[in-house]
Formats: sequence, structure tokens, C-alpha cells
Amino acid sequence: MKNFLDKKKWISLIYKVLIAGGIILVDLLTKSFFQSYFVDGDRNPIVVIEKVISFVYVRNTGAAFGIFADNAYLLAIFSVVFVVAFLLFDFFCGEKNIWYFLGFSFILGGAIGNMVDRIAFGYVRDFIYLNFMDWFPVFNVADVFLSVGMACFVIYII
Repeated sequence: MKNFLDKKKWISLIYKVLIAGGIILVDLLTKSFFQSYFVDGDRNPIVVIEKVISFVYVRNTGAAFGIFADNAYLLAIFSVVFVVAFLLFDFFCGEKNIWYFLGFSFILGGAIGNMVDRIAFGYVRDFIYLNFMDWFPVFNVADVFLSVGMACFVIYII
């Protein structure tokens, strides 16, 4: 009960949720833009830097690297459970460390961004393509923050 009444924990959680909310907003806006640009216009990829990075539009029905393809609703359920468990873990066991704080905020924002897509559409909207890495899948803003958040957690653990 003591943790539940701890004002500092609530304030910390509010800041993390605000950062995550910003990430979710940017993620969903960029996904909507590229979806409308490519689907409604049926256009060619947008080349940002020749042979380095382009914008395309892909509907990803699986998770990273296409695993669990065509199981978006199962992944959505997993995402909801993960987000709730992640929030509870932070509230009761969270640390006062900048790397933990950033890692938690970024992972939460990225996870919810992709979860919203899975629930709303049955797939995740991806649009960033690294041309020089043909083996690497197309990804989105949420994926970037998930990856950076994991890197922050690794730094925190080390």
C-alpha cells in the first residue's frame, strides 16, 4: 500500500506516460500520413537518400522480422498484457535512473503505438526502408523507439 500512495512514483509515472504519449502521437501521425500517401495515391517509394533510405508502405501482420505473421490479434492481446504488466512493474519496482526512465518511456510509447495499429487494423503500418540492408524489414517510428528503449535498458543494466 505504501508504493500506491507514494507521490513521487505517481509523478514519475505521469512524466513517463507523457513522453510515451508524445511518441504514440508522432508514430500514429506518421503512419497515417504514409498510409494515405501510398494507398490513396498508389505511388512509388519516396527516396530520401539514394541507396540508403526510402519511404514505402507495408502492412505487417506479424511481429519483428515477420515472425507470427497473420496473428495480429494474438499479438494485440499479448501487447495489451505486456503494457499492463510493464506499467505495474514500473510502478512497484521502477528505478530512479535516467537510462531506466528513458528506456521505459520509449518502450511504452513504441509498444502502444504498434498495439493501436494491431487493434484498429489487424496489422502494423510500416514505412521506413533501409535500402542498403535488404535483409532488414521495413519499420516505423514505434519500432525505432522500441529499439532505442531497449538500448537504454541495456545501458542501465550495464
